[in-house]
Amino acid sequence: MLGVSCIPIGVLWDISWHESIGRDTFWTPAHIVIQLGGLVPGLTCGWLALRTTFFGTVAERSTAVRLWGARAPLGAWICIWGCFAMLTSAPFDDWWHNTYGLDVKILSPPHTLLAIGMFSVALGTLLLVLSWQNGAAPAQRKGIARLFVLMAGIMTAMNSAIVMEYSFPNAQHAMTFYLVVCGHYPWLLVMAARAASLPWGATVAAGVYLAFYSLAIWVLPLFSAQPMLAPIYNPVTHMVVPPFPLLLVVPAFVIDLLMGREKRLLAQEPRPAIPWWRDWLLALALGAAFLGLVLAVQWPFARFLLTSSADNWFFGREINRWSYSANPGPWMTSFRHLDSDPLTWRGLAFALGLACIGSRAGLWLGNWMLKVRR
Repeated sequence: MLGVSCIPIGVLWDISWHESIGRDTFWTPAHIVIQLGGLVPGLTCGWLALRTTFFGTVAERSTAVRLWGARAPLGAWICIWGCFAMLTSAPFDDWWHNTYGLDVKILSPPHTLLAIGMFSVALGTLLLVLSWQNGAAPAQRKGIARLFVLMAGIMTAMNSAIVMEYSFPNAQHAMTFYLVVCGHYPWLLVMAARAASLPWGATVAAGVYLAFYSLAIWVLPLFSAQPMLAPIYNPVTHMVVPPFPLLLVVPAFVIDLLMGREKRLLAQEPRPAIPWWRDWLLALALGAAFLGLVLAVQWPFARFLLTSSADNWFFGREINRWSYSANPGPWMTSFRHLDSDPLTWRGLAFALGLACIGSRAGLWLGNWMLKVRR
């Protein structure tokens, strides 16, 4: 888990590096931290596979997943695959930049492979913690569940980096922002709430995401930086910060409240059978609550972030918010795409559908994760 936590730290650092300094050698500190996020879990799970295969007890071998004659927990195999994907993406990304230059979008082909590898490493680690939680005695589960919700928060922070270009305050009055948010976050928060042996799983996961981004905003500007790649329109002097994180703790708190009764039922032994339609009704309620609260919270908060009151070390100073390649102008403190991408009832209905589908997927994943034992 310490290794996986390097991934969001390295990703936020790397994005800041590109926006503050530009395309640099592959061997930047940020790139090394990202690769450590895959290498440490990968080597750890490789050792776990060797130990289980050759030195594991009968019980350990019987509950492991067999692959090509070797045995290891399911999460370990996913971690190992993700590590290979991350390591393969490194020379691929270096070749891509040397051949085609800078990335126009975050998700270039090598970055897509890297993102899949990072997510696989995090998912594998999450499943390892889950198998430990689900197989532990009831008195021990609460402590292990804290590790699970921490991993869910790390995955939320990783997922948010992929859609960072849609998350700037300037974009939070446009329809695309709400479509992206409803398509990316509900399933993670609902999954954390359903599968964790804690009453506030979604809230803690959202708090971990908030902590990663807040630390980046507070720490990165402490380091000086100088752009090294033309054109330079905004001569920054310190590391650029990511946009202030979304206030996901608000919808996450309500998600935990709505799911409280079902969690108490699932905690009973033997576990009672819950009708299939209950999760569908719950998903509709969760999706509607998520979209409604994101609208209620982010709409005024985005307006506040574009005012001079938010120009401070806590929310990120204006001078540290924009890349050196951004041409300064009034657009920096105004909302964009209001004419081409306005908020509409049709768009909100589609966003609601995405939030409900994501919530149902999170419930399904959470139900499955409660059964993970190996």
